[in-house]
Amino acid sequence: MLYNFFANSVAHDIFIKKQRETCWSCQYTALVAIRKSLPAVKATFTEIMSQPNARRKTEARAMSGLIDEQFVLLLTLFEDLFRVTKFMTDQLQSPSLELSSAMDLADSVIATLTDRRAEESWREIRDRVRDLFTKANVNHNETPERRQAQPPRHLQEFVVEAQIERTPVTSLDALRTECFYRVIDRLVVEMRRRFSTEAGGVLSGVSALSPKHASFLDNKCLQPMAKFYGVTEENLTTELHQVKRLLERKKQQGHELKDTAEFLALMRPYKDAFLDLHRLICISLTLPVTSAGCERSFSCLRRIKNYLRNSSGDARNSNLGLLAINKQRSKALDVQRVIDIFASNHNNRRIVLL
Repeated sequence: MLYNFFANSVAHDIFIKKQRETCWSCQYTALVAIRKSLPAVKATFTEIMSQPNARRKTEARAMSGLIDEQFVLLLTLFEDLFRVTKFMTDQLQSPSLELSSAMDLADSVIATLTDRRAEESWREIRDRVRDLFTKANVNHNETPERRQAQPPRHLQEFVVEAQIERTPVTSLDALRTECFYRVIDRLVVEMRRRFSTEAGGVLSGVSALSPKHASFLDNKCLQPMAKFYGVTEENLTTELHQVKRLLERKKQQGHELKDTAEFLALMRPYKDAFLDLHRLICISLTLPVTSAGCERSFSCLRRIKNYLRNSSGDARNSNLGLLAINKQRSKALDVQRVIDIFASNHNNRRIVLL
């Protein structure tokens, strides 16, 4: 019912997408759409409440009662916070993003969110809330009618000391304490937990294995990663000293490294001599930044597994999926050579391919 109300009240260029809990960009788009269309939504509720249909009138009155000061404050606050994190979520979905860049983005977002906790940010959001009150014709002094909550039956014979129902917050000071500070603190804590110091040490080691990074083969940057994966400091220090001399000799021969993959290809013939360093390079190339690559493979399989291929087996679908996911390598294949190899392996076919 709420979606129908929104669909009738918003403008043609504003619409609400289907929500996904793991996609912050969709939630940010929905917040922007609701904020822009809130005056029209409020006017639609008022118009429906004047209609003779009792059911629609009751639903509109209930939904209109939810648009209070706390709702508008949280709407404005989450839109402001999700605007900060949106560019990070978009960048994390890039297939060419490196772990070092992801850590730099996380540090930047955490610093920005921490600065949002200042008094100046609160005053700015408060002014935007009051402006939205005026545009949406919301009276912040009115208190919606709420029926008295009854305690649950299974708690009637117990002494309840904790709060079991949501207490409406009305004053601005209470909103700042209960909503503004709590939301920002929770978001910053979660960001720091997911991008912890231990993970930062591993990410700094991944950056030190990239030839284009400023800390390439820096012993101090590689030690946290080596310690995390069980590599001794003495062995790594010795291998780094020898690898730097090897790279200088290769550079004199005109061999320049562009990325970590070329560095691994260069070290592959010497993997027995530089065992620990070769292991760290392999780990750095296999650590994923996000799950966007896995999600793309599922989307690709959805396009491949259509109704024309319902009878295809798992092996055929897996091979088709590999060809579609690695389309750059697939396009680089010589089709005539593939046909010749296929024909030579199946000499009993009636169709002559050679």
